[in-house]
Amino acid sequence: MIKTKLIVCLAAILACGNFIAASADLKIGFINVEEIFHSYQGTKDAQDKFDKEVAKWEQDASAKQKEIKDLKDQLDKQSLLLSSERKAEIEAKLKQKMTEYQEFLQTKFGQKGEVLSKNEELTKPIIEKINKIIQKIAKEENYDYIMDARAGGVIYGKPAFDLTERVLGILNKEK
Repeated sequence: MIKTKLIVCLAAILACGNFIAASADLKIGFINVEEIFHSYQGTKDAQDKFDKEVAKWEQDASAKQKEIKDLKDQLDKQSLLLSSERKAEIEAKLKQKMTEYQEFLQTKFGQKGEVLSKNEELTKPIIEKINKIIQKIAKEENYDYIMDARAGGVIYGKPAFDLTERVLGILNKEK
């Protein structure tokens, strides 16, 4: 029984030794994706495009909202003077405008709205470029792992293993 325990202990020690030896050969780097996105000119350009598109949609929403307000005001001010047919006509138009407005908001700003798809459309090429650069560095320099420091996986890393500036430099050269 003691002999079996001794063999198991020795096997465990050897396994740990092999793991430590293998992990000593690991090459790990990290990046800060948030910093890359913040510093990359392509991201700034994409953000400008996105902001212009969203501003246009917000302007359209405001115009629709003003139409609704004007119809409500007209109905409130002229309610006593309008015939029942004209009043019903304005109420129907108001209801239609409110429905159109809600549909517009849902289409543009809802969970599956154009704002999200536009954001994805503009950021996807940037993310793909960043991933290609990271993969290229990893292959050329034999990195086993490259982690995102902002994602919570890296609490501390030696500055020598921070690849953020290199990725950003390559990214800015490509344009």
